[in-house]
Amino acid sequence: MTNETNNIPQGQQDADNRLEMDITSVKNLQIGYHAETIYLRRSPDDRFIVEEYIGGLSGSEYYAKVTANRIKTTIRYGRREEVNRSTYVNVYLPESWHGELQLSSQYGDIISDEDWSFDRFAAETMEGSIALKGITAPRIRMSCPVGSIRFDRAEGFVDLHSVSGSIIAGAIAGGAKLETSGGPITAAFTALNNIVECNTLNGPVDLVLPKNTGINMDGISKTGTITSEIDGLTVQTKPGNKQCITGIIGEKPFQNVRISTINGNVHLREGE
Repeated sequence: MTNETNNIPQGQQDADNRLEMDITSVKNLQIGYHAETIYLRRSPDDRFIVEEYIGGLSGSEYYAKVTANRIKTTIRYGRREEVNRSTYVNVYLPESWHGELQLSSQYGDIISDEDWSFDRFAAETMEGSIALKGITAPRIRMSCPVGSIRFDRAEGFVDLHSVSGSIIAGAIAGGAKLETSGGPITAAFTALNNIVECNTLNGPVDLVLPKNTGINMDGISKTGTITSEIDGLTVQTKPGNKQCITGIIGEKPFQNVRISTINGNVHLREGE
């Protein structure tokens, strides 16, 4: 992973605002920002802390606003006159907290170099990218139309959406829905217990599927080329020069793997 999470912009050594809360009983935590990059970090002393580095803005109207009830706590950025892409926030999360976490930034990135476990996880940025190390949750959702989505490993059902950005997914144990228009999809699965769907218009698809797993394969590329290094899967060229790949391999229970691309190439490999 990148070490940029350790960088502090020159001239901004002290946080403009610091927020500390007790989230022991919080089930759902939502944190949303404007242009700020969100760095998710492990709290060294089990306290929940948000540090805002917002370009020297001072005054309560610029600081994050907190809305809390018995179920949900929402932290949202304060007043902004302009987009400042050099601003960022540090979110220090207690290791003992495993509720539902939702992170969002309109223009900034979402970055972490820690392993996390949640009841549910979601990350969304409109113009930034998402770069994570490890996420474990029954449901994992990430979305960024312009930027890329990248993580080292995930356990659970992973729902990833981009438009022009790339999806680079490390070791996935579970299932996935991966969608992009122009960017590539690269994903490696170490275990399957759910469906896998990969959909793209122009981007290539490169999948690594686990050995000794029951798989029901159904894939199509209308103008691209499909290649497979997995025994038992058949590639056929059908009318209109579209290529299809089908086959059932392994033993029950079979997990459906569906691939669809218009112009992209598809390459399938088997994991170690």
